[in-house]
Amino acid sequence: MTINYSSLACQNIARILPVAGLLGVFGLSSIFMPACTSGLERRYANNATLASPAARLAQGRQASLLASATATKAAKAEKRGDLAQANRLRTEAIEQYRDALRISNEIPEAWNNLGVLLMKQRDYLAAADAFSFAIDQSPTDPRPCENLGLVYSKTGWSEDALKYYNQALDRNPNRLQALRGAIKSAHLLGLGDAKDLDRVQRALMLEKDESWRQFFMREKLRIKGRLDSKRTHAKS
Repeated sequence: MTINYSSLACQNIARILPVAGLLGVFGLSSIFMPACTSGLERRYANNATLASPAARLAQGRQASLLASATATKAAKAEKRGDLAQANRLRTEAIEQYRDALRISNEIPEAWNNLGVLLMKQRDYLAAADAFSFAIDQSPTDPRPCENLGLVYSKTGWSEDALKYYNQALDRNPNRLQALRGAIKSAHLLGLGDAKDLDRVQRALMLEKDESWRQFFMREKLRIKGRLDSKRTHAKS
């Protein structure tokens, strides 16, 4: 599956807030920023301790533009099949995001993007930490929750995955990638109640991929059968 991106307009420090992407089974959401500036250096880190919190935040976001540009180059290299170049650029982008976060650690999009890159490197523990910071710093954005759900899903912890997919859906009930993750996790855990059935119904209204639609239809039948069985037993 592919990673898809969407953007918001640049304001002051330009930022692009992406769509959820799909990596493996579920979605992996990145927040990429355009390279609106050039010549950014680590001198920001040296000056940051002398600046006010607001100035450090601005410097950190400015520095993260460089990381975003490098991450975009890595994605392009991977797309054309140059995996060695993609890995090199991805490692460079990770260090650049860390440099930006050393300037100011209150940049949720940088934490999320760092987590995305660490996920690509299969550094799941560090990715989970990065997504956790992003979750705390952006309390209405479903994407870091969705990404942390993916971390747990990919490492075989379906119950924890469901917890964070649920958090993503609390923030946006119609988030398709989170719906996919939550429904799949509930399936793996053998769960199925009225809330799960409602999610399957919503997912069927949003989903266009035929393979996912077939899975949701099977889940619809499974959950309805489970609920009917419970009602039958309650009457007896």
